[in-house]
Amino acid sequence: MRRGRIGCAVLVVALAAFLFFTRGPAPPTPVPPGTWAFGVMGDAPYTFWDELKWPLLLRELRSNELAFMVDVGDIFWRPCTDEHYRRILGDLNGLPYPVVYTPGDNETFDCWERGSGGFTPQSRFARVRQIFFANPSRSLGGAPMALAHQSGEFVENARWSRANVVFATVDIIGSKNGMQPFPARTPEDDAGARRRTDAAAAWVRETFAEAAKSNAAAVVIGFHANMHAERRDDYTDAFEPFLSTLEQEAARFAKPVLVIHGDGHDYIVDRPLRAPNLTRMQVPGSPLVGWVRVVVRPGATPSFQIEEHVVPRWKYF
Repeated sequence: MRRGRIGCAVLVVALAAFLFFTRGPAPPTPVPPGTWAFGVMGDAPYTFWDELKWPLLLRELRSNELAFMVDVGDIFWRPCTDEHYRRILGDLNGLPYPVVYTPGDNETFDCWERGSGGFTPQSRFARVRQIFFANPSRSLGGAPMALAHQSGEFVENARWSRANVVFATVDIIGSKNGMQPFPARTPEDDAGARRRTDAAAAWVRETFAEAAKSNAAAVVIGFHANMHAERRDDYTDAFEPFLSTLEQEAARFAKPVLVIHGDGHDYIVDRPLRAPNLTRMQVPGSPLVGWVRVVVRPGATPSFQIEEHVVPRWKYF
């Protein structure tokens, strides 16, 4: 019996030591000499368990040396209230560098769902623009940077440059690009999706024209949706003319192009699009809470070193 008590005590001490020495976020990884890095995240926090990990992720992000962060949307699951928008906005503004956000379907189109509040999608698109893009010429974050933005309705479409790489975000969402049927769908929902997609295609053309004009060495395009480009079915068709424009412009550019998006929740780096110089990266998402670091090695042909960083499933403190 005494031996059993001693064994239990040793186990408790070992567990306590493990919890003590592994508490808090992962230590920052130094950026290699001669390089710089930016971050990408999305599709979290969704659930109660995600919310427990979220502060750890924010602490980890604050400790890393990043030029900027891109949030590719789905900043929560539900509800789609102004208060929820503003809470996430506060978290993004608490990061010590520029943050560029592009909307996801959870906080816009999918808000028609009862659990999300039963809102009309177009009203939520409007509120997202009013709350997150009140000044579209500046990024979010604790150290905002200047952005070019698309004129007119879709001010969320942004562009900026760093170290001869041109970056852009475009409002392309999941849920079949906002074309999924739902009980209260109206012709305005169809028209809004078409306008948004046409604007995204136009912004891609303008971005590559700017890259060619400035003799940029690479282009990075960020948006929310996994278009399932490898399938080429009616789901993929919902992203036209954006998808074909992206592929054609990337191929014409003939230099490295990196596409970054969310929506699928699995971390993926591959080449499913029809341009040999185009790589796509999908960020991890709920139930994983994490981010991706992209280390850029500048040069005539820049290289991108892509690293997944995820809060361990067991860690909540």
